[in-house]
Amino acid sequence: MWKSVLVQRTIPLTISYLLLILAAIALDSLLHALNLVWIGRYLGIAGTLSLAFSFIYSVRKKKLIQNGPMKFFLKLHCHSGWIGTLMILVHSGVHFNAIIPWTATTLMMIVTASGHVGQHLLKKVKEEVKAKMQQLGISGDVEENIEQRQYWDTLTVKTLEKWRTVHMPMVSFLIALTLTHILTIFFFWNWR
Repeated sequence: MWKSVLVQRTIPLTISYLLLILAAIALDSLLHALNLVWIGRYLGIAGTLSLAFSFIYSVRKKKLIQNGPMKFFLKLHCHSGWIGTLMILVHSGVHFNAIIPWTATTLMMIVTASGHVGQHLLKKVKEEVKAKMQQLGISGDVEENIEQRQYWDTLTVKTLEKWRTVHMPMVSFLIALTLTHILTIFFFWNWR
């Protein structure tokens, strides 16, 4: 099990995810130290725009944009998603005074983790399982032979192939929570 693809790929992704959180804490601390906390309020707007921009990958995937390599749009999606998540984490800070924004922030972190899985794990896991099978001299139907000889790798691949069934509904719910948060900000804003 310790040499399984799951363990070998999960550790680097966990570190990457934790670095995102640590970067947000460091940036938030820096803003507090420089007495620039007010910038965090506007990072929410910039972060939301960055996350909205990341949907250009979905637009390209559905072929509403015809030109450009998918790999470019996927990288754009991942980078703008990471930056947007970082900005929104700094925006949310450590202020526990509202349920909707914190629910949205928590869901955003779950969606980000799900995106890490989709981007990194699934493709690499499939490649590594195929490479292992070739090294072992296993040929024929990949799915059938994996199930017979590579239990942990099979379990990992089958689980990761279902990541979109979790990722996409969470993205929809995150959009709804984000819009609710924005509308409540406008409603309670001091307009004088």
